[in-house]
Amino acid sequence: MVINMKKQLIIGVLLALVLVVSGCVDTDGGSTDEVIQEGDYVRVNYTGRLEDGTVFDTSVEDVAIKAGMHNPGRAYQPIGFTVGAGQMIKGFDRGVVGMVTGEAKTLTMSPEDAYGSPSDDRVQTVPIDELSAAGITPVIGKKLSTSYGQGIITNLTNTSVTIDFNHELAGKTLIFDVQIVSIDRGDAAATTADAVNQTKPVGENRITVIETSMGTITAELYETRAPVTTANFIGLAERGFYDGLIFHRVINGFMIQGGCPDGTGMGGSGTNIKLEIHPELTHVDGALAMARSSQPDSASSQFYICDGAQPNLDGQYAVFGVVIDGMDVVRAISEVETGSQNKPAEDVVITKISIEMPE
Repeated sequence: MVINMKKQLIIGVLLALVLVVSGCVDTDGGSTDEVIQEGDYVRVNYTGRLEDGTVFDTSVEDVAIKAGMHNPGRAYQPIGFTVGAGQMIKGFDRGVVGMVTGEAKTLTMSPEDAYGSPSDDRVQTVPIDELSAAGITPVIGKKLSTSYGQGIITNLTNTSVTIDFNHELAGKTLIFDVQIVSIDRGDAAATTADAVNQTKPVGENRITVIETSMGTITAELYETRAPVTTANFIGLAERGFYDGLIFHRVINGFMIQGGCPDGTGMGGSGTNIKLEIHPELTHVDGALAMARSSQPDSASSQFYICDGAQPNLDGQYAVFGVVIDGMDVVRAISEVETGSQNKPAEDVVITKISIEMPE
């Protein structure tokens, strides 16, 4: 069951690296003459700090241990992405352009170029009954993980709960120490990106054709990587479960969500599946993923498609495919006029979802 909110903000701790560049080349880093350009696939080690020196995220395990924030369940490794592909925040793309392998720099980012300033629109009050129905006991200070991102309860009454969905780093200046680990270009970049992020079709998985009242979206399904999630989606599609349902929640620049039989965001198929997370399947632009409640194994029939990269959702929701045609339709749906609970003012209908073999 999914908690309804009027607005959302994506929050999490997987952070992009950023903007105003200062620092110098690490002369011991083994840099080459290959300079990062748009379209290159790069892997970067990073440590993010606040202005007072507090470390809030890092890809380096020794740094995490020293900072007292080590997570034994996390795989500490360089973050990989394609420069200029919208997989990271725009400031990060600009920050790494022109760097070379082995180069180290300090990138400083103002709030406007990081997670913005706190907004009152991202603080929402919802009926306490909605949390109770989702099995959540509200407590001030408690963090909630929803299909809209993460929020923290800031106020509580007998009838309502106030949740702040502002990013926890909103309004802060961030400082990142980064070092370029590798650069791949051309065919090598495509091969590396596919192997790590699975952002392009490999020709071995079935595809899904999502026909809507605004056009057709085609996505490759990651059957090998996410067998449980894809089997659930394929089974529902093949029995016509999705045909005639609507996209009940759309948020420009975030995602379009559908698959609720009630059209409210509170319904499902009657069956829940286990949360299936694979670190290499990330929330790139066009990623197809399952919505769920705050309970990890609560995904059922509702799915969403990312309108823009959403790295802060990585590790929380099951990505099981990626759009390979029809992103213009996703963009158009995300931009429709909405009313209460981000529901389109006029229904955007999923006329049919079919499963096909790749050509």
